[in-house]
Amino acid sequence: MKISSITDIVEGELLNTPSISFVYHIKTNPRRVNEGDLFIAKNSKDLQLAIDNGAFGVVYDFETSISDKEIAWIKVDSYSNALVRLFRFHLSHFDLNVFYCDDVTFELLQIYKSLNKNLKFLTSNLEDSVKILENIEANDILVSTNKEVLDKIYPNNVNFKEDDHRIENLTSHSLFETSFSYDGAYFFKVKTSELYLQQFLDVYNFYNQELDFSKIKNFSCFKPVFVDRFINVIDFGKSDKFLIPQKNKSLVDDEIAYIKKRYKYARTIFITTEYIDSLGKDQYIVSSLKNLKEVLKAQKFNCAYIVGFDFTKVESALVKSMHEMTLL
Repeated sequence: MKISSITDIVEGELLNTPSISFVYHIKTNPRRVNEGDLFIAKNSKDLQLAIDNGAFGVVYDFETSISDKEIAWIKVDSYSNALVRLFRFHLSHFDLNVFYCDDVTFELLQIYKSLNKNLKFLTSNLEDSVKILENIEANDILVSTNKEVLDKIYPNNVNFKEDDHRIENLTSHSLFETSFSYDGAYFFKVKTSELYLQQFLDVYNFYNQELDFSKIKNFSCFKPVFVDRFINVIDFGKSDKFLIPQKNKSLVDDEIAYIKKRYKYARTIFITTEYIDSLGKDQYIVSSLKNLKEVLKAQKFNCAYIVGFDFTKVESALVKSMHEMTLL
């Protein structure tokens, strides 16, 4: 892409007369810059590393001196606005299907992304998705949880969610395992909560009803870690004591409401990284996973809902603790 074109797209000002007139790729990580790339800089430290790695041009929104007159120095009003303008310009050349969805659907789509090679995921932070600009093709499908960002870079976006699905013969075997009938098919003991069945069926239909249900084990939302009375990790369903870690705080209120509705006769406690007013007295503050096991061992509970830590880290911390005890 020509330097003059980039300057116009980002609505910037070319502050020098460089010896080069084009760049190959756009990068936001200075460590991944190769010779010939354009680098979008957040700070002067990253900018200099990108130049050292061979950047042919830099776009930036802060005050700095021109250290290499051979490359292009493009000053803009805003780092984030420059990224938005580059995305919007590039994507405008393609006829794309672009969807916004909730976090649960986004994760489910990623689990099964191998079923559709045209599917590409935009994170809320555009700098993490710049590589998409290099690989985008006509008829690709973009998905993001951030409608505000999509409206800026590709206004012709639509909601991924379908109308509520007609589910019959619904049986919740537990908080985490469900059987039901849908569209002429019977689903027996699918390891997902009733809470997220609508999103599950949205994704099921998107992938033409060809899902490998064994992969649902990779779904992290409302996923339990079953433990014994010593808080050692055991197999799924082998205990009436379990933990539900949830790092995504936007899902916490709905999940807690579901627990209180469907599991109200059992003892539930809440582990949090910081005090949450709505949880009341049955919450315990744990700043580090190193302290989690001892806190849990000291409490009587059936369900421990853990806010602020993800499933993998909680399970790993408990397994590590088990191994350490074995070695003593």
